[in-house]
Amino acid sequence: MKPVKLSIQAFGPFAGVESIDFTALGSNPLFLINGPTGAGKTSILDAICFALYNQTTGNEREPAQMRCDYAEAGLLTEVILDFNLGENSYRIRRIPTQERPRLRGEGITTQLAEAQFWQLDGSSEGRLIVAKSVSDASSEIRQLLGLDVEQFRQVMVLPQGKFRELLMADSREREKIFAQLFQTQIYKRIEDDLKANASEIKRSVEDHQTGVKSILQLAEVNTEEQIRQELESLSTELVVALENKEQAQNQQALAVTNKEQAITLYERFNNLVKKESELVKKQELKETVDCSQKSLDKAIKAEKIRHIYDYQRTQFLALKALNQQLDKSVKSVKQAAKDKESADGVFENASEAYKAVDGYKKQKTELQQYEIRIIELLTVKSERDKCESVLNESNELLAEKKYKQKILLNEQKIKENKLSEIASELEPLAEKQVLLEKQRQQVEQRNNLEKIIIRQLRLEQKKAEQREVFETRESEFKAAETQANKTELIWHMGQAALLATELKENEPCPVCGSKKHPHPANMDTQNTPVTKQQVEDARNKENSARNRMQKSKDDLNHTLSEAENSQIEVNRLEKQLDDLAKQSLDEVTKLFSATSNEVAYLLNKKSEHKEISERINDIKKLLLEMSETLSVLEKQKSIDNDKFISVKASAEHLEKQIPEKYREPQYLSNALSELEENIESLANAQINAQSQRAEKRSALDTAAANSKSLKTQVSAKNKEYKKAESEWNKALSESAFDDLGVFNQALLADEEMQGLKEKIENYHSELKTLEGGVAQLKSDLKGKTLPDLESAEQQLIEKTALFKAVDEIWRKHEERNNLLLSVQKKLTIAHDKNAALEAQYAVFGTLSDVANGKTGNKVSLQRFVLSVLLDDVLIQASQRLVLMSKGRYQLARNNDRVKGNKASGLELEVEDAYYATTRSVATLSGGESFIAALALALGLSDVVQAYAGGIKLDTLFIDEGFGSLDQESLDLAIHTLIDLQATGRTIGIISHVSELKEQMSLRLDVIASKTGSRVKTVAG
Repeated sequence: MKPVKLSIQAFGPFAGVESIDFTALGSNPLFLINGPTGAGKTSILDAICFALYNQTTGNEREPAQMRCDYAEAGLLTEVILDFNLGENSYRIRRIPTQERPRLRGEGITTQLAEAQFWQLDGSSEGRLIVAKSVSDASSEIRQLLGLDVEQFRQVMVLPQGKFRELLMADSREREKIFAQLFQTQIYKRIEDDLKANASEIKRSVEDHQTGVKSILQLAEVNTEEQIRQELESLSTELVVALENKEQAQNQQALAVTNKEQAITLYERFNNLVKKESELVKKQELKETVDCSQKSLDKAIKAEKIRHIYDYQRTQFLALKALNQQLDKSVKSVKQAAKDKESADGVFENASEAYKAVDGYKKQKTELQQYEIRIIELLTVKSERDKCESVLNESNELLAEKKYKQKILLNEQKIKENKLSEIASELEPLAEKQVLLEKQRQQVEQRNNLEKIIIRQLRLEQKKAEQREVFETRESEFKAAETQANKTELIWHMGQAALLATELKENEPCPVCGSKKHPHPANMDTQNTPVTKQQVEDARNKENSARNRMQKSKDDLNHTLSEAENSQIEVNRLEKQLDDLAKQSLDEVTKLFSATSNEVAYLLNKKSEHKEISERINDIKKLLLEMSETLSVLEKQKSIDNDKFISVKASAEHLEKQIPEKYREPQYLSNALSELEENIESLANAQINAQSQRAEKRSALDTAAANSKSLKTQVSAKNKEYKKAESEWNKALSESAFDDLGVFNQALLADEEMQGLKEKIENYHSELKTLEGGVAQLKSDLKGKTLPDLESAEQQLIEKTALFKAVDEIWRKHEERNNLLLSVQKKLTIAHDKNAALEAQYAVFGTLSDVANGKTGNKVSLQRFVLSVLLDDVLIQASQRLVLMSKGRYQLARNNDRVKGNKASGLELEVEDAYYATTRSVATLSGGESFIAALALALGLSDVVQAYAGGIKLDTLFIDEGFGSLDQESLDLAIHTLIDLQATGRTIGIISHVSELKEQMSLRLDVIASKTGSRVKTVAG
């Protein structure tokens, strides 16, 4: 990750908008972030870390606490960071939770935290990845960079006071960081998979033990030996039981056969008895069948002359029907003659009545004339009513307009009086507005004064606290300085004493060169000897105490400066406010509110004055228009009145021409309708009578003709009947039947004849079959006796019971034998499976223990892989540490197993070339720890960059730490960073060490002021 551009707004000490263009420093710059203590150097790193992870580098302040106190209320706190990752470019914008003025109205509202994340693809806006969610943006950043905020702080930022964290981390912490950086999670997954497989196999083995017990319980035994013994015993018992079963089964089968044969013979004897009984019954029906045969013979003879009888009967019925029709026809002729005579009379009466129609038509014509006049009268009356209505409307409209004119005149008078009153009230408005603006400025100044006074009180308290801290830090520094000087003096004296022991007479002193040694130094027996390391530790404590004292002094000076500036501002505001400075903010605000209310009231009156003036002008216009309208209405009223009088006279003239009883339209209409109905009724009566007379005359002619035709048909049909009757009498006399009654009795229907015939044939066939069946059964049963079925049944029951008993014994032995064999088979399968599981566990269990660090040095697979990678990192780090420590130190990995169950394999130690010893990195001094941590961070960056699939660590920020180095170590550290820069890294150093400013031409100078800090880019 390489930063491209950082925009900071109202963040930390930066009150306004500060934009840092890192590209202005070059492609892979080594630059210094320089500035006085408290100016905001670390805040630049906080802004980068906040933009990426929503946290600061030190994690000592919440994002909501990063708002600048000097920023304007309406300016939001926000950070925008553009950065490159490989070939891609991104932009992240974050706003922390903060208070801000409302966009509408007055008051304060809470601006909630939000974040936007884009991929810059060359378009004006880029591709939006996250629209607002803070957590989503942080998640995307973590996934993109491959680091969480803690890992970012340890490998890309060495925060102030925390550069030792990566150096001092234990194996578990370092494993978490390295696994993320080198993406070795696959080895962790291998560990987990092996552990899961081993656990699963182990559970399966345990399940096998439980399963074996369950299988044995199926057979209700406790051991497999019991199963074997019981199977041996059952094998003999099964053979005996099977032989008994087969013998009983054969006896049962024989009994079944005997019973079936007895039943068959018994049924044949029963069948013979049944057949003989049926034969007797069939022979008893012979007389009935013979009688049926005689009836059938008579029916056949009657059927031969039946057609002659049917023809004679048909002719008789036809003649009878014609005679009946002839009787009806004669009656119809008589009735038609009567109907014709009646119709002639009706026609003559209708013709006489129709003569009155002419009088009715004349009367109708007279009434129709009245109807025309009434229509004309109604039209004139309607016109009269309209004219009357128009006249009334004209009168009403004229009265209404006059009333409105009166109201407007009255309103005009009232408005003019009100206008005069308001004009006198508005005279002091201009003066009040000037006063209001003055008081508004006074309220603002008094409010600022109030805030500054409160701030002064806080600063006074802060001064007292910081002065107390400074005095404490000063005392601590003096004590540490005294102790360091004393320790160094003792060490020098000890060194002098050691040197004195090596002095020889007449040989030059290595210090002064003298060959005479009159007063050689003696070993101090009163004080404990001091080592060089103790001297360095004492000086480190002195430097730490000096730094703490200097920081507390800087903090105190900063607070004193703020207090002085606040007092200047108080004096300025008190001078401007004069006597108002002695009044409270509430009192000044009340004066402003009172004047504001007065001005608001007068402004409302001014608006009211304008509205009334506009209304008076409108009234004058309305009155002028109304005067013209009234003149027009008066003229129209006169015209409407003249027209009404004329139309009224026309209506009265028309009424006199119509008789009074016909002036009502409905009465006239009813009279006309009555006349028309009378005329129509008489005409219809005459037409109907004429039609009826013609119809009855035609009916009489038709009836007479029909009667004549029927008489002819009766005569002809009578002749045919006589002939048919003669033929029938002849046929009957020649037949076997004495008379017609006997003939009719002999007649049978076709279905009856067929039924009799089939019945007789069936009887003879069944009789023959029965006779043959009885003869056959007697022949078959000759010499045989009726069997005893009860004896056969009892024998079968006994044999069946015996078979069931021996079969039950055999079945129990068979089921038990099968159960034991099944259990034995299941046990064999289970043992085979368990053997396979134990073989698998021997492999997977061992691999899991080794991979998860449960054996040997307790180093897991992932930690082993990471230890190899750590060795590569330490090789690179040691190359730089040797240079920066002037050949003294190298970093190494501690291969010793840690006591207890604590994870090991990634612990660090330092090799000291001066003393040829190896010791913990925790024993390094402050300056030594800094260069060791710097070397480790640089080595880690090199190795991560080199490994394919690793995370890109293109940038490194170092916050302080250089102040603990001497000039030579500082030069070596800078030289190391310059070498690293040449490999394509961007390196930013935060320090107030003056030597760095002289050596580094690329800088971001953070300039502090009373109104907030600003950033200046110095590029060469």
